[in-house]
Amino acid sequence: MPLYTRNLFILLSSITLFFSSFYLLFPILPLYVEHIGGTQGEVGIIVGIFTLSSVLFRPLAGKIADSAGRKSMLLGGALIFLISPFLYITAHTMWELSLVRIFHGLGIAAFATAAIAMIADISPPHRRGEAFGVFGMAAALALSVSPAIGTNLLDAYSFREVFLLEAFLAGIALLLGVLVKETHENEKISVNKSIRGAILPSMVILFCTITYGSIVAFLPFFARNIANYGLFYTFYALSSIIIRIPIGRISDTVGRTTIIIPGMITLSVSLILLSTAHSLVLLIGSGILYGIGFNSVYPVLTALLVDRVPEEVRARGLSLFTASFDLGIATGSFIFGVMPLVWIYPAAAVVGVGGLLLFSIVEYFS
Repeated sequence: MPLYTRNLFILLSSITLFFSSFYLLFPILPLYVEHIGGTQGEVGIIVGIFTLSSVLFRPLAGKIADSAGRKSMLLGGALIFLISPFLYITAHTMWELSLVRIFHGLGIAAFATAAIAMIADISPPHRRGEAFGVFGMAAALALSVSPAIGTNLLDAYSFREVFLLEAFLAGIALLLGVLVKETHENEKISVNKSIRGAILPSMVILFCTITYGSIVAFLPFFARNIANYGLFYTFYALSSIIIRIPIGRISDTVGRTTIIIPGMITLSVSLILLSTAHSLVLLIGSGILYGIGFNSVYPVLTALLVDRVPEEVRARGLSLFTASFDLGIATGSFIFGVMPLVWIYPAAAVVGVGGLLLFSIVEYFS
């Protein structure tokens, strides 16, 4: 079965545009919360409530995707992303913004669960690492340009124009999603199939994305005195794009553990560097290392999960994984929101080491 098909390329195009809409808000949302009168702690709440909404919806999204097919969830998620930016424009209080974030979170839960399950469906078993590397590269490509576009658009115009561009990108993703062929036949889920193989990858990605939450929510405040701090996201994404496919291919050949452990070490080192970054050069360096570390671990953990979970409950297993991804971001946004800025990234590095120890110990004794 070939990996690179017309259906894959259409799906990847939809994924890239969807995540371009998502990442457009990365550097903008904390500033918008501040604009309407929010505090640093409330930024953490607003970022976290989005991911909490997504976490709570993921299990249902996975169950629907396994029983009714992937495409309906893919289209539903893109539609929510098309509608949400117009709701941001009308949200002028923290309460209103919180409701919008809850609705918006449903969109990424539906779309991402369906998209990653589709990638798993169409990837040959001996090329899963490569397939998830390609999936990650599509999202990383969006991250490499969208935050910078968002900040430049905000500088030139206003928050309204950023939200309108977000809706436009989601709309194109929706149209492309219509062209994607269903990859999973409708069938009844077998209650005898276990998703136990999803537990360790999901726990490790949780640790990783707790650190990711610290960057999503608080980097704009930590680095606000460094000109062009948005380049952190750009170089993070560029390193992600470069490493994703080679790392996936290597993991297909030499095994998943060989990639995951060095990746976790690199992720932790990058956060230590970030904690000392008071210049653009150090900030970019930490972004590159974080990109290499995180994007070595993420696609290979995904492939490890698909290796270990029965096909009949694949979307349910992946929904646990992606829910853990979101829960990590929410947790990071909440817990780091009560810390002084100078403590956030040393603490995040400790979390990264915790994830490394968890994976190493469980794999050693299993």
